[in-house]
Amino acid sequence: MKTILLIFPLLTFIIISFTTSEKLDKQIKKSLAKNMSYVPSGNVYVNDSLKSVQSFYISKTEVSNAEYKLFLNELQLAGDLEKLAIAQIDSLKWNIGGSSNMAYVDYYFSHPAYKDYPVVNVSYEAALLYCEWLSAKFNKQYGSTKFKFRLPTKEEFVRAGRGDNETAGYAWGTNKLRNSTGQMMCNHLQLGAESIHRNSTTGKYEIIPVFDDFATGGLDVTAPVKSYWPNQFDVYNLNGNVAEMLSTKGIAMGGAWRNTGYDVRLESETSYTEVVPTIGFRVITTWVE
Repeated sequence: MKTILLIFPLLTFIIISFTTSEKLDKQIKKSLAKNMSYVPSGNVYVNDSLKSVQSFYISKTEVSNAEYKLFLNELQLAGDLEKLAIAQIDSLKWNIGGSSNMAYVDYYFSHPAYKDYPVVNVSYEAALLYCEWLSAKFNKQYGSTKFKFRLPTKEEFVRAGRGDNETAGYAWGTNKLRNSTGQMMCNHLQLGAESIHRNSTTGKYEIIPVFDDFATGGLDVTAPVKSYWPNQFDVYNLNGNVAEMLSTKGIAMGGAWRNTGYDVRLESETSYTEVVPTIGFRVITTWVE
């Protein structure tokens, strides 16, 4: 009889613990779903090699100026000057291609009109600090449940864009840059026939831009992080807009607003050694505890 009496409280504790844990899991998933999409486990071809990828959550958009500003503000409030110095934006990098773009230098990160645009001109180390900050912030909210926010691997990036479609070059599931009504599907450099030259000596086609593709007379070069259409996982701008950093330092994927259509494919790689206005990042997270 004593044994039975001891079992009842134990069963009650287990049931309560399970219910509390289940309720917390639902709260966490609901919170994640606001800004992130779930990508189930699956296989993906990357550079003609089949890779297995475990499930993860990926941010629906590239990290925006507004989101990054919150990160910088909290570093400042915490008095963490060392991390704050690493995380700073280098807006002077907008002066590229021999063009003078003081408007972007002065306003792109600071003006509220650009709050929903992707943050650029940040270093790999700064992106890692952002992931570290986001992990601590999220985990503090949910106590002992541990999440790790980080930059995606190449396989995870392609999996988020391609899903189970083994042949799609772009995240919308085709190898075409326009939809059925002729609309462009992403933000990239569009070159017309007037820019294509055939070298009579080599027989090869060459690109000779008729106009400076950067100093376009007032057009925004990036687009807001929620532009065009989301893919099957409800993720925006995996192609074009800004190339996105991977967990491997010096490599970004997906191409940017300054790349032509071939170079904004899911497997398009961009190498970088310094901060540039064509590269930003987005985060993924996995449940580690």
